[in-house]
Amino acid sequence: MPEKDKIRILYVDDDQDDLVLVTSLLQKTQAKNYELENAPTLEEALAKLKGKFSVFLIDYKFGKSGDVDLIKEIKNLRKHAPVIMLTGINSPIIDLEALQLGASDYLVKGQFDERILERTMRFAMRDAQLLESLENTAMKFRSIFERAGDPFLLMDQDSKIMEANPMFVNKFGFDPHLDKDKENYFFKDLFEDDAARNQMIDVLDHNLDMFEMEATMHAIGDNLITTLVSIVKQDVNLFQVMVKDLSAIKAKVEEDIYLKKFSSTGRIARLLAHEVKNPLTTIVLSADQLNLELPEEVKKESGDLIDVIRRNCDRINQLVTQLLDSTRFTELKTKNCSINQLLDEALEHVMDRADFKGITIEKIYQKDICEINVDSEKVKIALTNLLVNAIEAMEEGVGKLVLKTYIMSQHCRIEVRDNGVGISKENLERLFEPFFTNKPTGSGLGLTNSQSIILSHGGSIRVKSEVGKGTNFIITFNLA
Repeated sequence: MPEKDKIRILYVDDDQDDLVLVTSLLQKTQAKNYELENAPTLEEALAKLKGKFSVFLIDYKFGKSGDVDLIKEIKNLRKHAPVIMLTGINSPIIDLEALQLGASDYLVKGQFDERILERTMRFAMRDAQLLESLENTAMKFRSIFERAGDPFLLMDQDSKIMEANPMFVNKFGFDPHLDKDKENYFFKDLFEDDAARNQMIDVLDHNLDMFEMEATMHAIGDNLITTLVSIVKQDVNLFQVMVKDLSAIKAKVEEDIYLKKFSSTGRIARLLAHEVKNPLTTIVLSADQLNLELPEEVKKESGDLIDVIRRNCDRINQLVTQLLDSTRFTELKTKNCSINQLLDEALEHVMDRADFKGITIEKIYQKDICEINVDSEKVKIALTNLLVNAIEAMEEGVGKLVLKTYIMSQHCRIEVRDNGVGISKENLERLFEPFFTNKPTGSGLGLTNSQSIILSHGGSIRVKSEVGKGTNFIITFNLA
């Protein structure tokens, strides 16, 4: 019989009669593929433990510390090793002792034959293999759970969080193993929107096997993130939840849309400038020629019509020039600058407006923030435009302007957040369009110009707003 097919047994017993009996029983079995090795003393048994044995038969005398130590040592080396205790006492106490020591089973000497012995060993080896397999599988799943790149958690039917991986802890700031208030911590409380929260509760109430939903959630640091929540039923009262952060994807899509709009607007502006300025020049020249050729009495009768033509031509020319300037990349004189300092310098230009309206200003600057390589004067113009818009959107005496800087993924982030009137969804889509404004005296080119400056630096600008709650501009620059 090949060596690999043999079932090696370590039999620990100093009684030679019992050894002969067990050997005889094994020879009577139908399989006859057992190889028995005896260790009459504890020391010899300990020395042989590292051998590749399939099963361990241990002579066990109740209360003898050596036998207990041997079983514990076997279990230390192989957690699920099939250990069968052979004892001369048939007692419930032995049954309990076997359970506490982790033995697979026990047999009373003189009360088993070859069939019972073989069956007990076979079941013990099978159970050991199953337990080892389950533990290996559990370790693999634990590894996947712990190392998952997305937040992953287990919750009950009430959405109480039972387990959470490190990514969830980092993203949402809650660790079910450490937080004392974990009994009152529910996944549903992370949802910003009541409709999404109620939708998830409905899913749990109906015990759906699988469900996906998009929701805005509260992350660490009072940040709101857009997520895709996947819920899978694992057991009667246990659900797996994976949270995919869509914020970066959404931001990239928004940036691409803004860039395409900006490029399209720039092309239209250049075409418009070419088609308008040429005939405009002809009109101005014609007005000048008329002014020279018309008799004085005719000019007196017509009043200041020629001046009206000139003024309006100048106005059109100025608007076209502003449109061109606000929709094209200009030459940059870059140097390394502190974004905190640039933001402070831009703030100085609008402090009189802020003080006049009684606006409260809160600065949340990252102190050790890296520098950015930008044209400081142009960036200050862009930031000033954003600050002016924020101040004008807020009511006197109750306005609050929050300025925040921080590093995220090798980028410098600036947030300009107000608690003003907010922007409707329809207007939000047109916010950076040239000449679009809700202000009676606004030109509608301030934000277009800011966008142009930021994009010309390879940066991005996004806006989040809710009517009645305020607006948040998020500007991103590459680190120097």
